[in-house]
Amino acid sequence: MVDQIQNRISEISEKVNVLVKALSALKIENQNLTEALRNKDLELVNISNKHREDLESTIAATKKNVTESSSKNIEIKNKEIDALVKEIEICIEELKK
Repeated sequence: MVDQIQNRISEISEKVNVLVKALSALKIENQNLTEALRNKDLELVNISNKHREDLESTIAATKKNVTESSSKNIEIKNKEIDALVKEIEICIEELKK
């Protein structure tokens, strides 16, 4: 009977050792996964910041182009208006003669 109890205790002890090793492996895996998740979070933040900077740069460049384009259009329109005014003045002078 004592041998049976000793065998049973040994079996239980072996199972506990297996479970302890498995638990240790799971803890290590959990730590590794937590670290990987932290790294991915940092990577995502960096990508997000880079994307935002790129968008802000694109927006600023677009605004500058729009402003420059508007200025050029205004200059062209002003020149056209000046040319029309001169032409009208010439026509008026001709009509006066």
